[in-house]
Parts: sequence; structure tokens; C-alpha cells
Amino acid sequence: MLARITACLAIGGLLAGCFGYNRSAKGWAYVGDSLLMVGGAAAITADVTTRPGPCEGPGCPTYTPPFGGALVVGAVLAAAGLVGVVINATRTSVKSSR
Repeated sequence: MLARITACLAIGGLLAGCFGYNRSAKGWAYVGDSLLMVGGAAAITADVTTRPGPCEGPGCPTYTPPFGGALVVGAVLAAAGLVGVVINATRTSVKSSR
């Protein structure tokens, strides 16, 4: 379920574009970048809060890694959104008059 929600947020963010070329496109790019960052934060939060506790003692059945795949996906989504915001903010607008 978490993977589907994260994928939907990523697709929505990527469809809006990461950076725009004029004022209107930049506005929508900020929305898309914000969706990427929120999706990344949600994935990180879900991974941290649903992680099982450490198994101590000789009867541990399997190795539990210190971080999960959702944490990595969340970090990548949040980083992509942050990079998009920086590029969008520093890119000059193109005047497109008709």
C-alpha cells in the first residue's frame, strides 16, 4: 500500500515537471516539487514508524537491516524535489509573448 501511495505521489510530481520556463510553468513546477518532497517525507515517516523492534538474544530468526527500501525511496524523492526547487528558483524566466 505504501509503495502505491509513494508511486502515485512521484508520478504526480514528475508529471507537473521539476522546473519551469515561465511564471505559470514555474508555479506548477513548485507544486510538483512540493509533492515530491511531501511524498518523500511520507515514505520516510512510514518506514521509520512501521519498523519492527530489534530482536535481541540467540533466538532471532533473521537479520533486520537498519533501514528499509521505503527510506531510500523517500530520501531520493525528497532530494529530487529539493533539487527541482533550487533549479526552478535559480533559472531565469523566458518571456513568451504571443
